[in-house]
Amino acid sequence: MTHRTPAILLTLLAVVAPAAAQEQDTEEDTSPLSMDRVVVTGTASKGRTRFESSVGISTFYSSDIEKQAPTSTADLLSAVPGFYVESTSGTTQGNVFARGIIQDGGYRYVGLMEDGLPLYPVFELSFYNPDQFVRLDETIDRVEVVRGGTSPIFTSGAVGGTVNFITRKPEAFSDGLIKTSIGDYGYIRGDAIWSGPVTENWGMTAGGYYRVSDGIRDPGYRADKGGQLRLSLQREFASGELEFFGKYINDRSLFVVPIPVQGDPSDPDGIGGADAGDYSLHSQDLANAGLPASAAEVGLQGSDLEDGIHPDLLTVGARVSWDLGNTMTLTNLFRYTDGDVRFDGIFPGAAPVTGTEYAATRGVAPDFTVLGTGEAYDPARLVQFEHGHWVVDKEYEALQDDIRLGFLLGDHDLTVGLYLADYEMADRWSLGNQILMDESDGPRRLVLSGVTDPEGFVQYSTFNLLADYDATQYALYVSDEWQITEALRVDVGVRYDDEDIDASVSDGETVDLDGDPGTPWDNATALAGDTRTDSSHSFDHTSWSVGFNYAFTNQHAVFGHYTDSAKLPHFDDVRNFRGSEAGIRKDEVTNVELGYKASLDTLGLFLTFFQTEFDNVKFNDILADGTILPREAATQTRGVELEGLWEPLDSFGVQFSVTQQDPEYENFAGTDFNNTGNRIRRIPKTMARVTPTYYLPGRTGQVYLTWTHMGKRFADDENTIELPSYDKFDAGVLFDITDSLTLQLVGDNLTDEVGLTEGNPRVAGGAGIADVFMARPLFGRSFRAAITYRFQGS
Repeated sequence: MTHRTPAILLTLLAVVAPAAAQEQDTEEDTSPLSMDRVVVTGTASKGRTRFESSVGISTFYSSDIEKQAPTSTADLLSAVPGFYVESTSGTTQGNVFARGIIQDGGYRYVGLMEDGLPLYPVFELSFYNPDQFVRLDETIDRVEVVRGGTSPIFTSGAVGGTVNFITRKPEAFSDGLIKTSIGDYGYIRGDAIWSGPVTENWGMTAGGYYRVSDGIRDPGYRADKGGQLRLSLQREFASGELEFFGKYINDRSLFVVPIPVQGDPSDPDGIGGADAGDYSLHSQDLANAGLPASAAEVGLQGSDLEDGIHPDLLTVGARVSWDLGNTMTLTNLFRYTDGDVRFDGIFPGAAPVTGTEYAATRGVAPDFTVLGTGEAYDPARLVQFEHGHWVVDKEYEALQDDIRLGFLLGDHDLTVGLYLADYEMADRWSLGNQILMDESDGPRRLVLSGVTDPEGFVQYSTFNLLADYDATQYALYVSDEWQITEALRVDVGVRYDDEDIDASVSDGETVDLDGDPGTPWDNATALAGDTRTDSSHSFDHTSWSVGFNYAFTNQHAVFGHYTDSAKLPHFDDVRNFRGSEAGIRKDEVTNVELGYKASLDTLGLFLTFFQTEFDNVKFNDILADGTILPREAATQTRGVELEGLWEPLDSFGVQFSVTQQDPEYENFAGTDFNNTGNRIRRIPKTMARVTPTYYLPGRTGQVYLTWTHMGKRFADDENTIELPSYDKFDAGVLFDITDSLTLQLVGDNLTDEVGLTEGNPRVAGGAGIADVFMARPLFGRSFRAAITYRFQGS
């Protein structure tokens, strides 16, 4: 690491100063929607309840997570109003669009945190999503999600919202659980956790999981394999507490991409007679191809398609909270992260065509051969020719520290904080590596004389990258929560962010690797000698927000917030616009929300009206041939979010969330078309989720059904390619066999709805809906079962 902010300073702060204490919420709260439980995200106050908060906030407690049984972080967040989520990529690499904000994908404007500190200082980059760094397991006590509001005051760049994973802390008594899960797609998982005192003064929590899976879209090898382990040691003092923690994750998961489908987009079929919900664009035969020689240029020749997305990451840190008298507290959270994520996947290109058509475009006879068997392949059948094995390796290292001083000054709850980060990333890419394959589920490689090499490659790497980034960041922030009257509280926050980036990027050029023009597949991108572009960049911004919460009674309140903030440029921006500093600009946003909430005996309710405006958002797609398509637009989204839980009977309740919004482009640039006024691509106007639940007598069990409605979306900025609306049904049963033993059954996508969640971002213009097109459907119908044994000690 090149330390412009010395690492010793961060380490000393962790030892001598203390962090935003993330208390475990164990208090019983019988109010619907848990309105009376304390939240710690988006506020510096230790005692602020959800009902008292001035922002729209959703909470998922361990019982909520168990009931929803999400297969990924993105899957959990699909229940958050205002968040459009694509969770069909697999365990990781989900896409979360907050309140109509345009982006390439990922979590670009939504900060993912653990216990109040970002998982990594950047939320989204090409081939990096923060959900690679986190997994849901039994060590998570709850997840708090703040939409807009104060998010960018307490988290740099979180202009769309904050997702905070709050881990379980040890208590005075010991308890734990062992959980075994199985699924009908080769899914086997084991979870375990133990928490309790280990000495008179120290407590410990230890837990994690391990799982294997063939995947619903079975690639012919283990789609998912791995797990994580978390350990926490905590000591209570008369005036505070000290915690040391660590987490190690080593997990492989299949990256699921758009697949070839045909027919009516509202209910398409897989090609070749395959089920669209099960079809896999990966296969053992494709994995056997390895990578062409061009991958060696960036040291990635040994990559294995079977590894999928493979994080190997270690996190360690310390948290201290210290009461300095009756009116002042000092808190500090420190985290160090080190490791890498290797990303191997088949990325789609153009839609399939017949073998006859393809051979004609290449000027050769349509004499196709199945590589693995030597049999002839009928040219009247479809062939896939632009899908490639892309491999990316990212090495991460980060030091982060957040230190806060809190003051109780009469009616003011004042906080002054300092955030420091020193982090780096090494980027190695080999994109393209296109393979000729047939149309089958789990495609087979084809060879065609004069077009493919002996392993079936049509084209070696189209884009190789070797880049190194080093950054430092600091932020100063102030928050004041002023209780003006018993009913009215006003919140004011200001944050100043300053960021410095050093980048070193190698430029590539196309070369003929063997010098023979008769072998067109090896005209590949190679790095231009040792030539590198070195650059340094500095960015800063001041964000501010003001909000209020007015409680008419202890059951009804109104709240509102105005936030002016920005996400600063980062490594991708520096790479894409190197040599043109003027092209690098921060994403500035204003967010306005006004809402009503109720906490009644049988009803908990949030109703939020919002408007989000971006001055300029830069976004781009990387096409199958390596071309980067940059665009820029201002956006405006107005909408309303409704979230609630109604329990009219002891035996029955309904949880619901509805979002109605109008996401539009303004001042669109970067294309031949004027897309101003068009709907922002991939984002629906209407989203709804309703879960009715029947509780067995004595609440010894529950039976529930979840209906999800997703309105139509457009795959392209021109709004010419429509992804139809769809409805999805899931169901589950939770039953307490004894006080210690619980059985759960879960059915996902019971009607086997195809439901297209994404078009094809690797082709200009999106999916290109025709008789045969590329899109990413929902996973097909699946079932899981779990049995949990809970135990307690003294």
